[in-house]
Amino acid sequence: MPTSTVLPHLERLDAALGRLRRLWDCPELRRRFRERVGRPVEPAMIRTLRVIEHAQDHEPGVGDVATALAVDASTASRLVDAAVAAGYVSRQTSPRDRRRSVLRLTADGAALLAEATTVRTALLAELIAGWPPEDVAMLAALLERLAGTVPSLPAVPPASVARAGVMEPRS
Repeated sequence: MPTSTVLPHLERLDAALGRLRRLWDCPELRRRFRERVGRPVEPAMIRTLRVIEHAQDHEPGVGDVATALAVDASTASRLVDAAVAAGYVSRQTSPRDRRRSVLRLTADGAALLAEATTVRTALLAELIAGWPPEDVAMLAALLERLAGTVPSLPAVPPASVARAGVMEPRS
């Protein structure tokens, strides 16, 4: 349990993260983004493309998208299907395992991701205009640190499952 000196800061952090969770879904930011990119693009599409780009060193698949975006496999599959249908991603058979599909950004997908990243960076710059550079650097470092702890959370069964006496099998 957090100490009484940390608890108020954790409550503030929780509230701020709640407000930021949907930052790119804010109507005004979406409008500005759409204007600058010149076409309607869902934030989920950009997140999907970013995952695939960052995972290029190890044959990314739908499972990598699901894990990175913290969504179930069916949601990741729909996101990938939409990216393929839009021409931003291609599916190729893995040379190591012919049962697997490997995802690759197409030239259009790489161009959209680069453009979206540039536009989002510019929008962030507008949001933090006037901040001292050291504050921006500190915020980035602390958010990266926080984000880096999420994958290390141990898997715990939901409370309802634990109360019912149903536990995950041990490996």
